[in-house]
Amino acid sequence: MINKKYNPIKNTLSLKAYLLLLLFGCASAKAAKELPRWIGDPTSKYHEALYITAVGSGSSREEAKRDAIASLSNIFSVDVSFDKRIIEAYTEERKGKKIDVDHSINLLTKSALKSENRLINVRDGETFFDEKTGTFYVLVFINRAETEPLYLEEIKKNDDVLEEYYSSFHTVIDKLEKFIYLKKAMQIASVNEGLRQIHRLISQMDDTPEPLITKQRLTKELYDLGKNLTVNIKVIGVYPEEFAGFLREVIQETGFTCDGENADLTIKAHLKIEPIDLPREEKFVRWRLLIDVYNGMTGNTMETFAREGREGHATFEAAKSRALREVRKILMDEFYIEFNKFLNQSVGD
Repeated sequence: MINKKYNPIKNTLSLKAYLLLLLFGCASAKAAKELPRWIGDPTSKYHEALYITAVGSGSSREEAKRDAIASLSNIFSVDVSFDKRIIEAYTEERKGKKIDVDHSINLLTKSALKSENRLINVRDGETFFDEKTGTFYVLVFINRAETEPLYLEEIKKNDDVLEEYYSSFHTVIDKLEKFIYLKKAMQIASVNEGLRQIHRLISQMDDTPEPLITKQRLTKELYDLGKNLTVNIKVIGVYPEEFAGFLREVIQETGFTCDGENADLTIKAHLKIEPIDLPREEKFVRWRLLIDVYNGMTGNTMETFAREGREGHATFEAAKSRALREVRKILMDEFYIEFNKFLNQSVGD
């Protein structure tokens, strides 16, 4: 049998080390328990029936607040589609009144939560700093009772203007005017569709007013009317088939029908793409786009739409393909807006 010599100093040190570890573990557990309950359960501080809440964390108070607002914005995500290009083209003063569509759209997006003007009443709730981890925690909240009327007022204001547009659609005879009133009405209906979703989220009651004029009805009437509004597209220059196809996309997305005979509007477009010699390994092309639009219903001509640019790639063909993609992007964005503005301005107030 081997006799182990008892070492009181060594055993004492081991005991002290064990006690220190035990105390450290208890201290850690105590520190963890000291975190406020609202960090894991914000409804314990702000009741869910009265408030919408979110908690964020970060290395500074500002970072923690941004994180909390980002979490809050996810709660307010709504499934709604509206075309900002059409909003830009068709929103204007009419009869001395202006509908603030930008304000309504902000209420549907994260910018409403992140902005300092508190469009939807985001308030600071609680703040806590965890000294152990160096982490800030911030709770933000939205008061349901205060915020619900804000959305209700916005919905009502938009519905009133929508009904004015829809009434004008039935009153006027000119088919282009009818189309424009419907286009305006449909965009407002799209925005209000999202506002209604958020109002239901905030109120938690089945008291959100239903629209008198639905987006589905407007969409159908716009489609039926668009079949009687025709556009003739004439293109010259390089890649005529692809170029004409891009323009047809714009026309069809606007809601019109492409027709080569007795058309209401005529689009004449020219695209030029040519190689340029630059002291680089890549191959480059220069492109230039010119488009004229004539409105046969009113006799108005749109100011010539002109754009140009340069694209490069490993080969000239690849550079030309890149130029075509850029042209399509410009047509579906910038030209689409200008074309619809021209339609709107063609009829006036």
